[in-house]
Amino acid sequence: MGRTVLFGRYRLLEPAGSGGSAEVWRAIDERTGDEVALKRLHPMVFATESGRRRLVREFRALRSLRHPSIVRVRDLQIARDDGAIVLDYVRGSSLADRLRSGRALAPAEAVAIASDVAAALGAAHDEGLVHRDVSPGNILLDGDGRARLTDFGIAHRDGDETAGTGTGLLVGTLRYIAPEQLRGEPATAASDLFALGAVTYEMLAGRPAFAATTPVALVEAQHEQPPPIEDVPAALDAAVRTALSPEPSARQPSVEAFAALLRAAVEVPVDPEARTQLVAVPAAGIAAMWAGASPTGAASPSAAAVRPSPVRTRRSSAPRRVHRGIAPLVALVALVFGALVVAAALAPRDRTGGNAPGPSASPSATAEPQAPAAPKEKKNKGKGNDDNGHDD
Repeated sequence: MGRTVLFGRYRLLEPAGSGGSAEVWRAIDERTGDEVALKRLHPMVFATESGRRRLVREFRALRSLRHPSIVRVRDLQIARDDGAIVLDYVRGSSLADRLRSGRALAPAEAVAIASDVAAALGAAHDEGLVHRDVSPGNILLDGDGRARLTDFGIAHRDGDETAGTGTGLLVGTLRYIAPEQLRGEPATAASDLFALGAVTYEMLAGRPAFAATTPVALVEAQHEQPPPIEDVPAALDAAVRTALSPEPSARQPSVEAFAALLRAAVEVPVDPEARTQLVAVPAAGIAAMWAGASPTGAASPSAAAVRPSPVRTRRSSAPRRVHRGIAPLVALVALVFGALVVAAALAPRDRTGGNAPGPSASPSATAEPQAPAAPKEKKNKGKGNDDNGHDD
């Protein structure tokens, strides 16, 4: 098999995995000498003209993604009887291999992996792309300890109901498919968040969130929600279970917000070598972050500002922490304020029939809660044409 060359360029070395729509091979790009992963597509994926156009369109969008936690897509080749997507080859193992033992990961390590994947998904979501198959088998752990998301082969534009390998076809790995996908609704960024929540649950609990083996059983299991995760901080369990809410609107507003809550729960420090600085979220800013606003009330930080992966073996000089002592302080201030209000209300009246001197009347300082700002309109990048061959 080492002599088999596809498309006059890629020499196959050995199989590296398989799925419902493709076989993955380790290969050599004879034009550059690079070792690559060649995802040989099932003919059904490119059998029709519309299928080929979709592949070209999605390839061009995916090729524009540049993020250290995304396995880079290098090339798309479509011939009459063969088709393949070519990606960087990542040495290491998958998260599925790591979880096969059934042992839970330490919370800090699980959060670090989830944060890397969330950063990758955030980059894709910024481009309007939905992965649709976030699962342990598509998360690679490289030699540097970074988690990298791969297999965007079934990704599609957010809200595009026509994308996919077939009309009405359920796409994704069963245990991690969001309830709305099971209902036949288009996958969205919230669907990727649900899948990441299921992966994170499995890392922390040492068992799948939903062990169902059929779509019907999975629907029932998702409605009941999985049991709480033992031996982890309560805030960590709450964040994961919120991401697993059956209704998309009940989940966190974004994968970045989910990852920020995970990091806050275990106090994961910032990676000093990250490309951009993480935004510190004080305790008072958590609610604002959930609403899509920044803790200061200014515009929310861009997704790029929260994508760096947390460090795993050493602490930064500027750790990201949520100050646990602030909650009792706020409660004490509220108690004192309440006592003053009650005292003012019960104070003896003066001889003119008025209240004893006290704070002057004023309109309530509590404003009506503001609705979250509408999400920014995403640019539809990566428009393609009917070209069949693409390379670097």
